[in-house]
Amino acid sequence: MGNIGNLANSIFINEFDSTGVTLDSISGWLENNIGQLNNALYTSFSGSNGQVDGLNLEEQNILKEMYLYHYYTKQTRNTIRGIANDTNGNILSVRDGDNAITFVNKNEVSKVYKGLAQDANNNLTYLVAKYNSYQASPRQVGGIETTIGPTGTSS
Repeated sequence: MGNIGNLANSIFINEFDSTGVTLDSISGWLENNIGQLNNALYTSFSGSNGQVDGLNLEEQNILKEMYLYHYYTKQTRNTIRGIANDTNGNILSVRDGDNAITFVNKNEVSKVYKGLAQDANNNLTYLVAKYNSYQASPRQVGGIETTIGPTGTSS
């Protein structure tokens, strides 16, 4: 299993241990969105068969946040789609004597997913900014390194 497979397995175990998400869907998304990671980090990662060369822990963490943002945004859309297609007229609870039927408030579920997506996006923005800040090389050198000698050459 390559580093994408290991990352997918980690996401699956730590984030989605009892949901309908599959390990294959996670690893497929991760592998197919390396270009998105490259665009965000100004890098050029590439690879095949689940192995991406040079993908360190920092990059894996950023790719994980990208996946979580994608997942929660997709869940928000699906929940909103479910609200739009709701056939029970948004009835939340029905009681008849001792019997009660309660439906899930899909609007509230959608808000929770939207909040989770926003949290993932905020974390992703923070991680990308820190990564780009710490990985960038200086544009100019200032201080004692720039002193010019008497003949116009660097000392």
